[in-house]
Amino acid sequence: MRNLYICLVCMMTVAGSLNSSNAQTAPGLSDDSPATPAASPDATESAEATQDVDLNNLQKQIFRDYERFEKSLYDVAEQMRRKDPEQAEVLYRARSKSQEENLLADMEVIAELLRTSDGDEKKTAQYGPAVDRQDELIARMDSILKLLRSLDERQRLAEEMKRVEEYLKKTNRLIAGEKDVRAETLRNRDSEQLKNAQQKIADKAKELADEIDRHDAERNENNSDQQGSDQQGAESSSEGDSKEKQGDSEKSSGEKKEEGKESSDGKMPEKAGEESQQGEPSKSGEESKSGEKSESGEKSESGEKSQESPSQQGEKSKGEQSQQGQQPQQGQQPQQGQQPQQGQQPQQDQQSQQQQEQEKTPGREQLEQARKQMEKAIEELLKKKNDEAVKDQDASIASLEQLKAELEEILRQLREEEKESYLTLLEARFQNMLRRQLQINSETKRLDTIEKDSRAQQGYASKTNEIRKDQEENLMDAGKALNLLREEGSSVAFPEAVEQMNKNMRVVINRLGAQDTGKTTQLVETLVVETLEEMIEAFQQELKDQEEKKQQQGQQQQGEPQDPGLVNQIAELKMIRSLQLQVNRITQQLGTEIGSLSEIDADQQALINDIAQRQKRIQEATYDLSVGRNK
Repeated sequence: MRNLYICLVCMMTVAGSLNSSNAQTAPGLSDDSPATPAASPDATESAEATQDVDLNNLQKQIFRDYERFEKSLYDVAEQMRRKDPEQAEVLYRARSKSQEENLLADMEVIAELLRTSDGDEKKTAQYGPAVDRQDELIARMDSILKLLRSLDERQRLAEEMKRVEEYLKKTNRLIAGEKDVRAETLRNRDSEQLKNAQQKIADKAKELADEIDRHDAERNENNSDQQGSDQQGAESSSEGDSKEKQGDSEKSSGEKKEEGKESSDGKMPEKAGEESQQGEPSKSGEESKSGEKSESGEKSESGEKSQESPSQQGEKSKGEQSQQGQQPQQGQQPQQGQQPQQGQQPQQDQQSQQQQEQEKTPGREQLEQARKQMEKAIEELLKKKNDEAVKDQDASIASLEQLKAELEEILRQLREEEKESYLTLLEARFQNMLRRQLQINSETKRLDTIEKDSRAQQGYASKTNEIRKDQEENLMDAGKALNLLREEGSSVAFPEAVEQMNKNMRVVINRLGAQDTGKTTQLVETLVVETLEEMIEAFQQELKDQEEKKQQQGQQQQGEPQDPGLVNQIAELKMIRSLQLQVNRITQQLGTEIGSLSEIDADQQALINDIAQRQKRIQEATYDLSVGRNK
């Protein structure tokens, strides 16, 4: 678990660096940028060249960081393979997905787009295409990060759902109890008994409020600890990069100073100081003091106000400030980027406070209102003002109903997130199984082409045994996937599809054990691949639909089911149709195989019986789906 956590920290660090690089691209081109005094053409050209070099180097550094991260995924997965195979599988899949997406190649393209050259072939940085590619790259990195978090996220969601369901049960009891007290109040029962009954409900409401507060405090504390650990990990991960950038900065600064001595306008030394700041943003103050200081830089350090507006400062993240906050814009004074970093501290504290306030469980305020209205009802009952007490009780019930609605909405959202987590895990598992199964099928076909007379010399038996072991490994993974589907519980056709796929794998294992690589074996292997491909496609489509639904959040939510299924009904029906087609194909192939034989052997009879059982299971799954037994 610790190794996986390290991988997550590295991934978030790289993503943060890429976001920072994206934010720094084409400085001075933002519509919100403050007006800057005009600079000389030489100074502007020098500033642009310096900025281009920094962005190019920064993108190359991100490439190197991500290259190390991708390698670490495999290394950590190898270490975890025996102790925690499920976590290892997620890491393997994340690495495969990263390679399939060609993220490293895209990072190289972005670095090339940000490169400038003054040689024979003069080249300028292409900011627009670079920004577009960075946006696409960040979105694809987010999908990998989501995959890495999927296992822990599933456990967290299960605990959170259990907690909210318990809150909902207690809220329903409070509503029922308050309605009973209200009915007794309307009947003008004994005021002392009514007071005691109302006090009992109020005490239960306070217990629920205390329970919610206690959990919220624990969650906020855990989130605070997690953020501190992430920041610590990011700082240690980037420490080596800072030293490397410092060396590049000093080298670049020295070159600029040499050019400044030859220049007649005397402005290049100031640019050297600027380059020093850009080379190591987190230590810009030390660099500017050890290098040459301009008068404007001293002014800025002595208290010059930043030209950035508060709204601009508030939008910047803490990670961007450390890398981007020091970057002077074209024609701007070198030290102006430092002040927003200091001036932003109060706003950061305010944002942190607001974030903690948002961590309260929705509906908590309504519960407090209901409790206060119960206390008022008790006072009215003591005064024997039953009509006034009923009004307070009505208000209390209304507040509790609002709390119930909030909790139901939380539960709906958690179930949607849980569904996405299951889909991500299943898709990752089936992708790994598909890759292994394709290798098995390819090797089976190759072995079948070997002439029977030559098989002994070419190691046919040993190689057949090897792919049989690979098939057994795939069968074990299929069993884990089946457990996941049963745990989720909302699908009918997909668990049945996995069960029949498992049977197909057992058929393949038995036939390979008998050194049979013929047409029937190959057909059954093909059916395994088709099942995997169809399930992967269904999960990917469902994840895509989930993403579109999030983008349209706030619309059509009331019409959605409270407990959404893993996949939609159409996907379930398609899977049942595929299962039926598979049974048909196996039946036809088996009929061709035994058509010319005088008698059927034991293996063939066992396969015929198995096909009959499959047909019966398909009929049962179709019936269950038609009557909604999965809902």
